Amino acid sequence: MEKQARSYVLVSTAAELGGVAEKLSKAETIGLDTETTGLSPRHGRIRLLQLATPEQTFIVDVFETPDLSPLKEVLEDGPVKALHNSKFDYAFLFAEHGIRLSPIFDTMLAAQLLGGGDQGPSYALEAVAGRHLEEILDKTAQREDWSGRLSEEQLRYAARDAAILLPLREELQREIEAEHLGTVSRIEFRAVPAIAEMELAGVKLDVERWRELENTVRVRRDEAALKLDAEFPEPEGMLPLEGLGPRLNLNSPQQISDAFRSLGVELPDTKVWTLLKVDHPAAKLLLEYRELQKKLGTYLETYADYIDPQTGRIHANFLQCRVPTGRLSCTNPNIQQIPNEDEFRSCFVAGEGNTLVIADYSQIELRILAEVSQDPGFVAAFQNGEDLHRVTAATMFEVEKDEVTSEQRSAAKRINFGLAYGRGARSLSAQLGTDEDRAKTLIDGYFASYPGVQRYLQETANKAVEKGTLRTLSGRVRKFGDTSGLDRKGRGALRREAMNYPVQGASADIAKLALIYIRHELRDLDARLINSIHDEFVIECREDLAEEVAEKTREAMVRAGAVLLKKVPAEAEVAVSPEWRK
Repeated sequence: MEKQARSYVLVSTAAELGGVAEKLSKAETIGLDTETTGLSPRHGRIRLLQLATPEQTFIVDVFETPDLSPLKEVLEDGPVKALHNSKFDYAFLFAEHGIRLSPIFDTMLAAQLLGGGDQGPSYALEAVAGRHLEEILDKTAQREDWSGRLSEEQLRYAARDAAILLPLREELQREIEAEHLGTVSRIEFRAVPAIAEMELAGVKLDVERWRELENTVRVRRDEAALKLDAEFPEPEGMLPLEGLGPRLNLNSPQQISDAFRSLGVELPDTKVWTLLKVDHPAAKLLLEYRELQKKLGTYLETYADYIDPQTGRIHANFLQCRVPTGRLSCTNPNIQQIPNEDEFRSCFVAGEGNTLVIADYSQIELRILAEVSQDPGFVAAFQNGEDLHRVTAATMFEVEKDEVTSEQRSAAKRINFGLAYGRGARSLSAQLGTDEDRAKTLIDGYFASYPGVQRYLQETANKAVEKGTLRTLSGRVRKFGDTSGLDRKGRGALRREAMNYPVQGASADIAKLALIYIRHELRDLDARLINSIHDEFVIECREDLAEEVAEKTREAMVRAGAVLLKKVPAEAEVAVSPEWRK
């Protein structure tokens, strides 16, 4: 029966859903929210679906009306659906009812875009409503049990959360237009379905192979620790004790510094950049030990614990606007940061009868740098389909392109990417294994070859310091705040971040467009996105569809790049494998 109250209409029979759908179809915007019995559609269910128009708010008790098909058409088309953290609601509706919400306006993403990369303030609904509408929302009921008999206060709470989204969306839309964020906001909103469905699909980990790798890396770590320990002299009066492991606490900076002092090496600190410049086997062994320990503690000893017992897969959480550049970030666990080594990636596999399509952009950030700097040499190299690193090496080292050695190309590659990230001579010298004077000479030669790149980077850094804002090709804004009080170190850090922001930000914009297009192309196939690592995408599909999926994915990625890159072509490389490796 339908229960009429001052702030909502409670819908608890299937017969009423058709009338609700008709009323919703006449609205321009619908406020949409859900109340669930858990935080994941794998372990919880939708209890309430709240749908608000300017005239009234409908609360559908999904326990009483489990068939939402009368609402499917209006939810998948028609009015704009305003939600806060729409990925959450999308995942539940898609997993339980096969409903693909569209079109979406996400008030959380809109507020984050307006924040210009500032993650200091809260972006929870009550915080955003407070800042943009000066409305106070009581979220106490959010933590209550939604699986049993619902109180009047719970129903009113649910209705308020949906209704507030209508004026909030209107205000945020006005601010989005005022700050010229319309293009990037549409990219973010349209990417939500692809990201939600990617999380639901999950990735498959070969646990047996993973455990074998864990044991192998543990042996390597222990061997590195003993070799490192052997580099240092025995303390006076101490007898060697075999089989008890290293004498040093290798995770103690003080003990490490003291040990290096015994070798006649004074360390100002034990950071990576410092150790890279130390010409002693102990420094290399310490770096090796740390890398192996990180692989164990961060990945090998923990990732198998994230396998969902119901699906047998890992379902990570992707976050859209948690970093200033707009790149996707990932938690629980971070499957974007798996070491880029075959022995690690080959542990991620396709399900039975399936295979993986692995696609990534070719030098996308350098292509963006060519586009935004308009340096003739950079642009021409990509337009002519040349190997930019080889072209750069030939110019810098004054040799013919076919005479460039692998070492010269490798150095040019590091400089190409390093300068795009705003790195200076000190950082590049450590990367190249040379001194700062040599690194500075190489940088000077690089900028002599590509003066347009140097001009662009300096102008971008100056603009960030003077105006406090920068934008990507899509209009995504980075707000640096008041820069007048920065000291020399702070100003230098800001300039380095500024040099890279428009490039990495545009790369994020293109990657999200690619997610949108790939999802659309694969929608009617037995294929699904399962991972996104910045400019790389992993799709799982039925084995017999691999060739078709690979071509559709490549075309989608090239098309996404062409939206923002007008002078420089985007290229994608695609491979098919039963494991996550090329």
